[in-house]
Amino acid sequence: MGSVSSAISKAALEAGVQIVTNAEVSQVMVNETSGMVEGVALVDGTEVHSPVVLSNATPYKTFVDLVPSSVLPEDFLCAIKAADYSSATTKINVAVDRLPQFQCCNTNLEGGPEHMGTIHIGSESMEEIDVAYREAADGISSKRPVIEMTIPSVLDKTISPPGQHVINLFVQYTPYKLSEGSWQDSNVRKAFAERCFSLIDEYAPGFSSSVVGYDMLTPPDLEREFGLTGGNIFHGAMGLDSLFLMRPAKGWSDYRTPVKGLYLCGSGAHPGGGVMGAPGRNAAAVVLEDHVKTK
Repeated sequence: MGSVSSAISKAALEAGVQIVTNAEVSQVMVNETSGMVEGVALVDGTEVHSPVVLSNATPYKTFVDLVPSSVLPEDFLCAIKAADYSSATTKINVAVDRLPQFQCCNTNLEGGPEHMGTIHIGSESMEEIDVAYREAADGISSKRPVIEMTIPSVLDKTISPPGQHVINLFVQYTPYKLSEGSWQDSNVRKAFAERCFSLIDEYAPGFSSSVVGYDMLTPPDLEREFGLTGGNIFHGAMGLDSLFLMRPAKGWSDYRTPVKGLYLCGSGAHPGGGVMGAPGRNAAAVVLEDHVKTK
């Protein structure tokens, strides 16, 4: 996925786009008389003026935190605030000193087909997945979590030292708020990470002992670090009541917003989350339709 972002960035730069990073937006500037967007204000006080702004932030972040509430219809703002952002996913990035060797496969120290795709662990049956989900719904981290493992360093040797590897774990289910304890407690975090590693040991013996270090992002971490409301990586629930014409709110599924010139282009817009780029592509087409006159 990082390569996809790099490719998009390269194409944009070649087209003359200026990309600015480490520039947090504090407010979307709106002319309260005309209701039209005027640009964005940055945390450092810089103002970037533009008649068009596309927001890749969550709808909640965009309309509750960045856009002045006085310029938004009350029913629209209520719908945005009422949207389901509950999440139960945690990301663990792991550094290991050797490849995991799965019991169901022959030993392959250099990496085989079993290391090159998405590896599912702890999801042997629908019943097991259901139990894991219900535990999280009660505020308890799953005792036997559902894990999706990828090992990008098998395909890209440049991201880890020779013989060592980087492993990504996408883990479910971890509640945003624990019924007991807190994600800020290092012991709670360590206990859950070790629980995940122990589960992997059942499929790849010795995995825990191969761990050199790890970084864990719980739902509150994802919210704080990346602005993902509730830690939801899809910018909101992907249920039938929040898809198609209901995303992000009824009557506003065409990427336009109540603020003229402000558009949504992220996963909070139709068709939703996933690594596909469809919301951005569709939003760009709408912007061109609104602002580029046909010759």
